[in-house]
Amino acid sequence: MSPKIVVVAGATGNQGGSVVTALVNHGGYVVRGLTRDITSAASQALTARGVEMLQISVMDREGLVEAFKGAYAVFGVTKPFTKDNETDQGKNMVDACRANDVPLFVWTSLPSATKLSNGKVTGISILDDKAAVDQYTQAVGQPTVILHTGSFTENMINQNQLKSTAPGKWEIQFPIAPPDHVQPFSYIKKDVGPAVTAIIDHWEDASWRQRLTKEPIIMCSYNLCGKEMAATLARLTGKEVTYVTLIDTIPEPAKSMFIFFRDYWDYPDPIPPTILTDLGIKFHTFEDYVRDKLVQFMNEKDSA
Repeated sequence: MSPKIVVVAGATGNQGGSVVTALVNHGGYVVRGLTRDITSAASQALTARGVEMLQISVMDREGLVEAFKGAYAVFGVTKPFTKDNETDQGKNMVDACRANDVPLFVWTSLPSATKLSNGKVTGISILDDKAAVDQYTQAVGQPTVILHTGSFTENMINQNQLKSTAPGKWEIQFPIAPPDHVQPFSYIKKDVGPAVTAIIDHWEDASWRQRLTKEPIIMCSYNLCGKEMAATLARLTGKEVTYVTLIDTIPEPAKSMFIFFRDYWDYPDPIPPTILTDLGIKFHTFEDYVRDKLVQFMNEKDSA
């Protein structure tokens, strides 16, 4: 029997890249990656690892139908803050799955801000647009596992949240959240890919299908507050680290989004979720990320 085909949207991005890496390391699937530029260094590196890379936009409905042909599973992720509405991006992938009778769509999403706030907060498109796709998968009958992520651990570097103020002195600069505010985080590179791969591995088991589709799965690695992050960094690096809440410098619409996160975003315990640990996923911690990335990052900056 030929290996099953898994299509991964955003194959060179944070979440898609994690999924591609995990699938390639697994070795049991044919991996087909979607990207906006197959000539990029990241795309070429995946091609060298045996990934079939296709240059296609998730707004290309006909192209997606062609790209999803023969797929056993599709991992879907959308790109926010572009001219292309995330609901449209997601629906296009769902429709392409339906056109090809794809058995499984794994969709990385977020809960509705409007619903979580009981209508008090509206217009936060990065949440509500994704949540609309959650509902659409159910409306059209596409078998789907929905993952709800937390704040990305990697944003510490990618979003410039960790800044040097002097040699050996650092600040974690985080929008809106006070130092003692506990929030959910997802270590994307280390945890999303293995979780998605395990979901695909177990999809043919009817009992697992029932569990995995019962409700959105909290795809979070750990809960942590800013004060704890600063203390952990200081302990593991030997540097002076303080946590600073940014308020006045945060522009809209980001400011409203982070206010919502502070006031309403509260995933239920346990984190990480039992359903994924039952699948055998070994989740990573903030300490892991500090050792993996931040010790070297901070030392290099301090010695520059």
